[in-house]
Amino acid sequence: MESNISTHQLLPALQVLPRADKLRIVLFLISQMAQEEGIEPSFFTQNYLDWKRYDASSAANTLLKMLAEDKHNQELKHDSC
Repeated sequence: MESNISTHQLLPALQVLPRADKLRIVLFLISQMAQEEGIEPSFFTQNYLDWKRYDASSAANTLLKMLAEDKHNQELKHDSC
């Protein structure tokens, strides 16, 4: 599948999405990657339903913090080159 939008254009658009939409996108991408690797998509669907039984917001916050830190570190590396 050919992309008409660059990652550089896509990332700012993703940043302004509500948290629930961001989670849907993450789950979609994980599912797509799993299918490419031959992993049954229902495996992820079932696990997601298990997550919903618990309050996963603290895990999501931790992941968001880690992603922000990684982005910051990547920017620092890029700026130092």
